[in-house]
Amino acid sequence: MYPPPELMGQAGPVGSADLAQQRGTVAELAQICQAWGAAIATLHTVSTRRSPASLAPRPRVLSPRLYKPSMRDAAWGSGYAAVLEAYESSPDLRAAAIEVDQRWTEQHWIHGNLSAATVLVEQQPALRVTFVGLEHAGLGDPAWDLASAVDTIIWLSLLWHTAAQPLVDYLIFGYRRAGGPGQLYPAIQAVRALATGLSVAETPQQIGQETELEFWLGRARTYAARVGWLMAVA
Repeated sequence: MYPPPELMGQAGPVGSADLAQQRGTVAELAQICQAWGAAIATLHTVSTRRSPASLAPRPRVLSPRLYKPSMRDAAWGSGYAAVLEAYESSPDLRAAAIEVDQRWTEQHWIHGNLSAATVLVEQQPALRVTFVGLEHAGLGDPAWDLASAVDTIIWLSLLWHTAAQPLVDYLIFGYRRAGGPGQLYPAIQAVRALATGLSVAETPQQIGQETELEFWLGRARTYAARVGWLMAVA
């Protein structure tokens, strides 16, 4: 069962538009990101006792062995093959996946599929952020939603022609101020970046796709290296 509909805006409020359609000054975008963080926290703190809740599916990148055969048999040089090769050739990425799997919790409502298309912004009569695309909603790890939101901001910063980190800071500020329970850590950010790379690989071939894929795989490797370093000094 989904969280209360008043939190979700399943049909989208009148006059709302998704994140990719938002434009404005850095200050205006920061306000949106702060409101988004607060909305995520509101979702994560919805009581789980009000109604039965199913479990949100764990990210499929946690189980590469379960990838469909067409992905595992992808031609060398394809996007799918690049994602699998990045995972299978990196002990740090595999360690990150294991850590996320072990640390995954199922005590809070999560969206499970946060992206620019599933976050709606209403500007009038007041700034309000709601969510759509609830197919993956359920009980899961709030850190996954946070990592997804951070990756979305990084992608959007190119459209918005602004630096990503200040907007990420406002998102986290809004989330913490609203009492959000999730905590980011390197392993989950590595796995989220790998999942983003997989999404890029699944999109129809387009100009710049290879460069974008390498960016996300590079980000995954960078965060995973922190996991390996932490294990080495533990």
